[in-house]
Amino acid sequence: MKKLTLVLSICLMINTSFAQRWITTFGTTNHYDEVYDLLEDYDNGNYLVGWDFISNGNGKGRNIKTDINGSLLFERRLINPQVSVGIAACQDYEGNKYITGVDFTDINTPFVVKLNACGEKVWCSLLKHWDFLWGSPIDILINDDGNILVLARFEDGGQQINQIYLLCYNPDGEFLWAKPYASKTEHPLISFAYGTKLYHFGEDYIISGYCYYPYPDDPNHVWLRPLFIGIDSLFNEKWILPFGVDDSIVGKAYSAIPLNDSVIMGVGSKFLDYPNGNIRNSLLMFFNHEGEELGYTRIWGDSIVPSTQDNALAEIEKINDSLYLATAVFGPLTTANPYGEMVIDTSGKVYNTLSQPNTTGVLPLLRKTFDNKYVIAQGVYESDNMHTNIMLLKINANLEQDTLYTQNFVYDSLCPNPIVSGDIDMTNCTLVQVSIDEAPTPEEYYKSLDAIPVKAYPNPADEFIRLDYKHTEHHQNINLICYDITGQKVHTEDIATGQQGSKIDVSGWGSGLYMAVVTSGGRIVGKVKFIVK
Repeated sequence: MKKLTLVLSICLMINTSFAQRWITTFGTTNHYDEVYDLLEDYDNGNYLVGWDFISNGNGKGRNIKTDINGSLLFERRLINPQVSVGIAACQDYEGNKYITGVDFTDINTPFVVKLNACGEKVWCSLLKHWDFLWGSPIDILINDDGNILVLARFEDGGQQINQIYLLCYNPDGEFLWAKPYASKTEHPLISFAYGTKLYHFGEDYIISGYCYYPYPDDPNHVWLRPLFIGIDSLFNEKWILPFGVDDSIVGKAYSAIPLNDSVIMGVGSKFLDYPNGNIRNSLLMFFNHEGEELGYTRIWGDSIVPSTQDNALAEIEKINDSLYLATAVFGPLTTANPYGEMVIDTSGKVYNTLSQPNTTGVLPLLRKTFDNKYVIAQGVYESDNMHTNIMLLKINANLEQDTLYTQNFVYDSLCPNPIVSGDIDMTNCTLVQVSIDEAPTPEEYYKSLDAIPVKAYPNPADEFIRLDYKHTEHHQNINLICYDITGQKVHTEDIATGQQGSKIDVSGWGSGLYMAVVTSGGRIVGKVKFIVK
């Protein structure tokens, strides 16, 4: 059996006259390790989601936790014979992590798994729809209602009707609704739509991505375009914006950031004009919450570093009111350049750059930290220039590697015991088999919240009747009234907002049929019949 090395966690300490600085790598020798998402944890540590696989595709999803200096605290691996890979993660105020990814059993199926503050699996849900060839989640966030939103793409066998979806789950893992956006039904000229990031800016949700879209005078010939989608707080599509159609922009949008309450800046790339169409230029795209284009700025290669050819912006964070730090790919080659960082302004002026040699893989991740520094996660080649590790580093706004903290920090304080590395079994997830196109829509779901469904058990009852309620957290001034068959009130009770049930003593009631009625603000919102023996 091939001997595998243990997880490698190396801090490269660079001694200076001031302090130590760090870059950390994680990997298994002769494996391909990749990172797909990066969180700053509630305790200021770093949480990475990715995977470790070998050449035949067998591998395990990785969930890595480090301290503030990038040193490994623990790792939780997703174990599944057919491979489960986490793609994106978010966390709530209780320290729970919600990770969405792909299960490769049968067909590529999106999953969502909830891990508690101790890294233990609380629930896992698989969403399978056999009419799609595959489904892939891309991003995840928690909305103002505490529900989990997953940005996903489904492949419908080439029809390209509905491809970009939002999926919604409640914190208990119940699948609530699904809705397509940038649908070909509503936008017949769009093709191969793909979302790259999901954001909540002000009252709106914004999806960045790309699609194929034609010039106005030639609807039969489509071109690769940056794409932005605006969605309101009730998850209605407000607009789609294939960016720069009139300006002949061919390229992609990878991420976005709000400049103020009304203007959003997307970042990505624009392919050069003929004859060098395979080379990209970094691109800043400006638009508002009404989906109106406000202009764009193209960053030419020589303005980054002389002789730069292919270059593209990936993710961006704010430094101050005028400067931004972005991860990017740039270099002298026409393709396969390493990753690095740039400091830019909204005019496209480049103030500083830093290249990270031997970096590779998916586009680099960037997060601004509590101390106004920047953590970056990306792939880096092993010494054989073939296999890859995960590289984590922290820099300041001057693109200098950050100094190490020397004081002690308390990590994972929401867990009563230290978290140890281990495995997470992904073979027993709850399977939700649903037609995506027939799943409840947000409109149908929110309409259902107007009601309070009531269940009664045991039914018939002899000594006690139990009533279960749903959706009471969305109501106030709730009352319960029980009537006998003649319409006489036999029981009244105030129901608290969020109350999930009542237990009523019916031992003194006469035998017969009764009705429990629930009102909210004087309006009947639920009722159920039951029998007393």
